[in-house]
Amino acid sequence: MSVRYARQIVLPEIGEEGQALLAKARILVVGAGGLGSPALLYLTAAGVGLGSHGGCIGLIDDDRVDASNLQRQILFRESDQATAKVEAASQHLAALNSETHLVSHQARLTAANAFEILGAYDVIIDGSDNFSTKYLLNDAAVKLGKPVVYGSILGFEGQVSVFWAQQGPCYRCIYPKQSTSHIPNCAEAGTLGGIAGVIGAMQAVEACKLALGIDHCRKYGLETLVGQLLIFDARTWDIRKLELSRATTCPNCSRPVDDIALSDDAAIAWCADQPKPITLRDLADLWDSGIPLTLIDVREAVELQQGQLEGARHIPLGALLAQAEALDDIDPASLVVVYCQHGMRSARAVAHLRAQGFEARNLLVDWPA
Repeated sequence: MSVRYARQIVLPEIGEEGQALLAKARILVVGAGGLGSPALLYLTAAGVGLGSHGGCIGLIDDDRVDASNLQRQILFRESDQATAKVEAASQHLAALNSETHLVSHQARLTAANAFEILGAYDVIIDGSDNFSTKYLLNDAAVKLGKPVVYGSILGFEGQVSVFWAQQGPCYRCIYPKQSTSHIPNCAEAGTLGGIAGVIGAMQAVEACKLALGIDHCRKYGLETLVGQLLIFDARTWDIRKLELSRATTCPNCSRPVDDIALSDDAAIAWCADQPKPITLRDLADLWDSGIPLTLIDVREAVELQQGQLEGARHIPLGALLAQAEALDDIDPASLVVVYCQHGMRSARAVAHLRAQGFEARNLLVDWPA
């Protein structure tokens, strides 16, 4: 192996054998955001996925770089703005390690493409920022028998685990369905860029361990986070681990894998009392019908630069839920259509509006991440 990996090869837990295993590993990173950026950089620098050894690093993302990304997505530069993330990532990672075989998927992970894309890799890193993708990724990985290195950040906190149904619990063992409580995202609650760096780096390390193989890890005393949730709080520098158990009633890994069906709105399934979400085509038909309609955008102000639907009123979800007066100007005789980034906040808003007596529907809009 090249002298560039000497600081790893000297480790008895890695050695020449381990470095060769990293080189031939096939690891997919879902999302080139705050978590995916450091993970991709460290995997590439470590010699993971070398084309000469049959390995590769995969990246799936359908977004483009914008100014708000640069605070934490350290893979990108100011000059990358408006460029597809997979394109910019390919350029920067190739400059870091020209031997790396990077496979770019400029797409959003969906029920239609999940099996085909995930099936080509050994280890999956979850760098997604929405629950729909996390549930979809988990369900597909359970069916394919793939380990998922989970990561999540919010504010000064972060979490890391490995969900692998063949060795321990899956994501649905811990979170069977999306909570009905509103969980803010980074656009609402914010985060310090370095928090994403810490968690993304941890995900890269866990992925490397999995690429070495369970037998190799046991031989050299390397523990993975299968069955454990590491919780990191930078406010106090408190780090703790929780033991996770496989749930016998898990809606996925407790049943035959042939019975697992994928859904693009898997995380929205908790809204069982709501009508099925509508599409932009449905919205256009509603406008044309002449039915009284109120369109509400519940994203945060900073997200509006991604675009806004004509005629929409802007009421952030937090204000809609907490301020009774926010509902005063909504015509109770109109159909209220609500949208956000990925459909989760709008689903929560619809549940709240329907509880207040409004006829409300959730609109799914494919905004950039």
